[in-house]
Amino acid sequence: MVSDAYIRTMPPGQKNTAAYLKLTNHSDHQCTVTGGNSALADKVEIHQHQHSDGMMKMRPVQALTLQPGETIMFQPGGYHLMLLGVESQLQAGDNHQIELLSADCGATQLTAEVRSLFKASAPVMNTQHDSGHEHMMHKSAGDHQ
Repeated sequence: MVSDAYIRTMPPGQKNTAAYLKLTNHSDHQCTVTGGNSALADKVEIHQHQHSDGMMKMRPVQALTLQPGETIMFQPGGYHLMLLGVESQLQAGDNHQIELLSADCGATQLTAEVRSLFKASAPVMNTQHDSGHEHMMHKSAGDHQ
């Protein structure tokens, strides 16, 4: 189950952005999320921020396994979805569909609201929140350290 999903707008000229959400496994077996799809982006990948040698680095994650009952937050500074190759300019308040893919639990459809990159997003009708952290933008899929 997915809740609190949102996508950050992009500065002009950027083609990549991040999506954040809360993912909970309500099944009685583990579920391994392997990525996603969206008409909005050429690719949807799971990424993670990691502290390494005193620096914050971003790495793609091939798969993320949730045990029964486990919840993982996709949030700034941690796991997130990278939407790579976004061709249209995102407008705050718009909604877009993303499909999460799982190797063993099927696909999960979600709707994510676009929120502004340049100001902290206020809670929306008590269903979503924002930690106020900004997401560093990628220039291309190969920009990872």
